[in-house]
Amino acid sequence: MTIELRGVEFVNKGAELMLRAILDQLRTRYPSVVIIMQTGSKTPKEKLKASNIGIKFSSEQSNRKGAMIPGFIRRMFGYYLEKEVDVVIDASGFAFGDQWGAQYAERRLGAQISKWNADGKKVILLAQAFGPFEDAELKVVMAKIVDKASLIFAREEESYKHITGVKNSPIIKRSPDFTNLIKGKVPATFDKQAHEVAIIPNYKMVESKASAQGDYIEFLKHAIATTRNLNLKPYFLIHEGKRDEEFAHQVNKMLDVPLAVIKEDDPLVIKGIISTAKFIICSRFHGVVSALSQGVPCVTTSWSHKYAMLVAEYDFTEGLINDLNDYTTVDALIQKLAVPANRDEVSARLLERGKEHKINSAKMWEQVFELIDKKKA
Repeated sequence: MTIELRGVEFVNKGAELMLRAILDQLRTRYPSVVIIMQTGSKTPKEKLKASNIGIKFSSEQSNRKGAMIPGFIRRMFGYYLEKEVDVVIDASGFAFGDQWGAQYAERRLGAQISKWNADGKKVILLAQAFGPFEDAELKVVMAKIVDKASLIFAREEESYKHITGVKNSPIIKRSPDFTNLIKGKVPATFDKQAHEVAIIPNYKMVESKASAQGDYIEFLKHAIATTRNLNLKPYFLIHEGKRDEEFAHQVNKMLDVPLAVIKEDDPLVIKGIISTAKFIICSRFHGVVSALSQGVPCVTTSWSHKYAMLVAEYDFTEGLINDLNDYTTVDALIQKLAVPANRDEVSARLLERGKEHKINSAKMWEQVFELIDKKKA
């Protein structure tokens, strides 16, 4: 069984966390499974090989040349042809919607899915955010994807409505983000007494025009000041590469006392560090997932509907900051979470909801395994 993974990578730590979660599930269920990906700037050959992931020839030309090499030699060096793929799993997170456009959806999945379907490959879209789909051209691409896919999971109710609104199908299911099933790792050297409140920035808050750059920077500065005034110790935790790190340094230049900036390569370590926080202030989706699923309260900012849906599913809508300039609401939330008894109450609520989401994630995987087992048969 050869399974190709798409939409996951090593730069965005949320995407890598999804990759780790997928590898854990597939290799536990199918110990001899071959997992392959295409190389790219965010999926370099060295990283793939270190994770025991094979490399798929990505172009028609490379596939033709690769086919001239005996299979046992190719496989010895970890290279695989398009025709050797049995199952395609897309775990893009959020790649299909008006803000990305029709050409992007076609390039990501639409251009290949009809041929995959004709070749008998199973195509599975793991739980992710979808929509909205107002663009007519994009609707055509998404209808083709729904028609040719084998199984699609929407991450929450609004995404489910968006994708079924394009084309309703029994293959479309609902399931929460599946990174809730994988455990984090706390480094032995991490000092949680010196690092109490994680601040996780996201350049997309500005790039997506969810807020003006000045407003977002001032929000972060204000949240940091409020946290410090309550005798808590905030720090920056980087969840995606260079641009988020640059944003943290930009804010630090405006502070009288800069915050420590923690950057870890392993997403499981980042998740582990989040588990130690009293609470976090976060603009990264999988940072929020890692917090809420581990019972850590989160002050959440948003640049897409997926954030509002996430906090609602954990029964913590008061954690979402809709207006970055509403410092009264921001201060009230941080002051509430600074009180241990309040944090304990919120944490208990989050953990209870988290149990339900983990059960639903496990059910999602059972449906995936059932489909793969049919393909194996």
